Amino acid sequence: MNLISDVNVLINRANTDVFEYVSNMEKFGEWFPGVISITSSDGVAHGNVDKKYLETVKVPLAGLKQIPISVVDSKYGKFFATEGAFSPLFPRMEITIKSMDDTTSSVSWRMYSRNNKSIVKVLLLPLAKSIMQKRAQVGIKQLKVNLEASS
Repeated sequence: MNLISDVNVLINRANTDVFEYVSNMEKFGEWFPGVISITSSDGVAHGNVDKKYLETVKVPLAGLKQIPISVVDSKYGKFFATEGAFSPLFPRMEITIKSMDDTTSSVSWRMYSRNNKSIVKVLLLPLAKSIMQKRAQVGIKQLKVNLEASS
């Protein structure tokens, strides 16, 4: 995998509160830029492996795209990962949550490309890194605002 973006923040909320919010991907558009909408596409509960979503995002030079998203890993209060069927990037999002104490959590948000082809690494990843790092920096700040405002 190829790292596209990596941002971190301290949030004044318990790790379980952070997990409950970020693992409900229907809320992703509330805090992450470029996400137009995201809806559940099955009856699996939020935060569980195999949960499916359909995300509508704004893609530079391509307009609006719908991307099937699947939860591929989840450890309550600690870790949450999704993978998208968006060719040729094939994104993987990972959110790691570490409890600092009862009321503070360290949150790490990372985006990867699962495509290891040389042409993608040379032509697509530099652009993806530039766009996603900027969006991630804005998004992680908004995540903090949203979670701390609701405490």
